[in-house]
Amino acid sequence: MSGNSDTVGSVAAQAPAAVVEENDLPEFYNGFCADQTRAPTGETRIDGMKAILTRAALMWENGRTLTVGFIEVPGTARQQQKVKDTVKEWERYANLRFQFIDNPAVATIRISFRKNVGSWSYIGKGCLSATIPKTSPTMNFGWVEDTAFTAPQESGTILHEFGHAIGYLHEHQSPRRGEKLQLKEQVVIDYYARTQNPPWNAEKTRQNVLNVYNTSEVTNFSACDFTSIMMYFMPAEFNVQGIAIKPNNVLSPLDKAFAFLNYPFTPGTASVDPSVTVVSALNTIGITGAVRASIATEWAEGDWQGVRAEFTRWSVNQKALNDKAAASAEREEIAAAVPTASPIAVN
Repeated sequence: MSGNSDTVGSVAAQAPAAVVEENDLPEFYNGFCADQTRAPTGETRIDGMKAILTRAALMWENGRTLTVGFIEVPGTARQQQKVKDTVKEWERYANLRFQFIDNPAVATIRISFRKNVGSWSYIGKGCLSATIPKTSPTMNFGWVEDTAFTAPQESGTILHEFGHAIGYLHEHQSPRRGEKLQLKEQVVIDYYARTQNPPWNAEKTRQNVLNVYNTSEVTNFSACDFTSIMMYFMPAEFNVQGIAIKPNNVLSPLDKAFAFLNYPFTPGTASVDPSVTVVSALNTIGITGAVRASIATEWAEGDWQGVRAEFTRWSVNQKALNDKAAASAEREEIAAAVPTASPIAVN
């Protein structure tokens, strides 16, 4: 989240409060992931370009193998296997590999299964921070149980946290959320104060739910994707539009397409899924024209950094176009509301 995050608009702040009856919801609906601190910036050609929400400086080099180990409360064999099986889904769409090793102290991603501290992950290269001891986890699964069957919400949790681990931020805090949702601030604050253990105060709720990311921190994003694995569950009472968003437990088409364009399988590499191609990713997102041609050229040349950079340019331009259209619509609405002056009669 940006330290200079925009706040929720006045419409949401003024909306009447409504009590959300959490007792009517499955217990797992009340599990929410809080962002962890983020990592240092780099000095590459895409540093400062900020999927889906990702920030380039936090993302890994394309094609990298990330080592993973289980630490401290390492979980049972069945809990560990759930993680190993589920993360293969990300490998189908992003040109990354997760290698599980026996010595967690030397692993890049270190997973624990501590109860009562929720599920969370450092974002991208945030796990490399010198402030994190090698004996401490960089990811935790508080809601993955020691059972033989991987429940849908467990798969969703694992995919969500590994989404953070490869650089994804929370979708519900997209800079373009306002195009679809205006949140009711007090309703949201009251809900998290009642349902989280320990309770979230207003500031933590603003940081993890209400505030949107500043576009100086994130630029690779599309219109807010309600079906993204990075989107929070929201009851209809949370927003002015009355839209209910159920927990997402699978990767959405946009999750997959963004994963490919941020970690592309360039010529000479390929996904285990033959349907995962640069063309399918571009079509899913809807990238056309000169930017599409530029991305295709960078991809054909094997320049993954170029693909990311061109993708960023498209994202920024799309937001600018939508902002311009919204401002124009607002001006037209105001003009239509102003009564036309009656003509003055001349005798």
